[in-house]
Amino acid sequence: MAVHSLIGLPTTIRSSKKKGLRLENGKIIDRDYTGPVLEEVLRTGKTVRGVPKEGTYLGRNVVVSPIFSEDGRVIAAIGIVDLLSLLKMQEIIRTVVNNSPAVVFLWKNEEKRPSEFVSENVVQFGYTVEDFISGNFLYDDIIHSDDRNRVEEALEKRIRRGEVDFNMEYRIFTKAGDLRWVNERAFIQRNKEGEITHLQGLVLDITERKDKEEALRESFEMQKLLRTIINNSQAVAFLWENKENLPADYVSENVTQLGYTVEDFTSGKVMYGSIIHGDDIGRVKETLKRNIAEGQDSFGIEYRIFTGDGKMLWVDERVFIQRDTEGRATHLQGLVVDITERKEAQKMLEIQREIGAKLNTTWNLHAILNMVLDACLQINGIDAGGIYIKDELLDQINLIESRGISPEFKEKVSRFRAESSEAKQVWAEKPVYSMDFYSEDMAEAARTEGITAVAVIPLKYSNEIIGSLNFASHTLDRIPWNIRNFLESIALQVVSHIAPVCIQADLS
Repeated sequence: MAVHSLIGLPTTIRSSKKKGLRLENGKIIDRDYTGPVLEEVLRTGKTVRGVPKEGTYLGRNVVVSPIFSEDGRVIAAIGIVDLLSLLKMQEIIRTVVNNSPAVVFLWKNEEKRPSEFVSENVVQFGYTVEDFISGNFLYDDIIHSDDRNRVEEALEKRIRRGEVDFNMEYRIFTKAGDLRWVNERAFIQRNKEGEITHLQGLVLDITERKDKEEALRESFEMQKLLRTIINNSQAVAFLWENKENLPADYVSENVTQLGYTVEDFTSGKVMYGSIIHGDDIGRVKETLKRNIAEGQDSFGIEYRIFTGDGKMLWVDERVFIQRDTEGRATHLQGLVVDITERKEAQKMLEIQREIGAKLNTTWNLHAILNMVLDACLQINGIDAGGIYIKDELLDQINLIESRGISPEFKEKVSRFRAESSEAKQVWAEKPVYSMDFYSEDMAEAARTEGITAVAVIPLKYSNEIIGSLNFASHTLDRIPWNIRNFLESIALQVVSHIAPVCIQADLS
């Protein structure tokens, strides 16, 4: 059962004295089984590879090996059927890897990391497999000199701590001398004595992502947001049958990043089509159908999926269409990459652009505040909000507009006197991202309301606080960095529109 579960191929076994078992698809098919090759191996004590001319597995490739006792006697034989299917799967995996953006390396644990293996898609960097295997190029020599020491020190630190993997971003030179940003995910191999022998590496070109991050940095000076956009996602490889709901024949082990196991998909417990968002599944099916009909070999598409714990992710899928000799599409090789953070960053930029345009269309305070609330509540996880404006006459801050809170809670937080702890924190001029913003009484009211995270951003104009943007979540346990940066940017963007209206109202 262990051998059968490990390789997933039909497996047979019998002892020298009794007939044995035949297993297929994780089940025992026959408990009184023998076959001609099993009996031949028991008789000769030698491994046999071939095609039986009789018996249950007539005409199929098998390999059968003897099992010996401690004194050297043949006591049993075990066989695996259709070994060529395993080789076919290896070829499928090789095809997927060589068509993926991730270049696979096997480095020796020696100075400058000489290579024992590199996948053929290393040509995307201008090199050939032979360049590295021959030793003409050592991997560390193509790393940018400003990054090399940083990479070596970080790797050495991971090794000293006994870690099994290594993940880092740095720059390399292509063979033509161009500079590219890459993300390296390395797995540290040790022998039985615990000595490091090799490093298995996945090197992914992330230059385009880095360029976009730099553009965001220059445009909005949002360094913290960039750190959240920088991600170490890897492509999850699938082999689907071209059938309804895309049943999976194969999925790479890193599918765990999506909250699933390999067995969830290969057993049929989870069908890939069932995790695609209901609003996107029709478009995905139509795109697949159209590309197959047009004779395309590959295509790309972006859509949403649900993880094993119910979280929604945006993914970018690159699909390679497999056809039989008659041209029929039989299987689909897919590479699925999480692009959620990129999508969220794009959405935030679009919201900022839209609100900037809308704010120039009105001088009505309530209209402006409503625009701000409507815009910010489009962000996933932010489901409640309110905007406070300072009342100089009554020496307090008042809730002018709100969304997503009950009438009872709204009444409790509708105003804060200047001497209250809440108002004092607003006057302190620094954003607050903690439930400690509320006094004990107010904190209990917030918990009763079901609020689990808050963001309070003071509105400062001409060195004076004129109010604050307050947002909350009933689902998040904290406000993420990228959302914090977005809200702070919105505050800077809208205060110059809110303040003049408030001043004009005071003068009136």
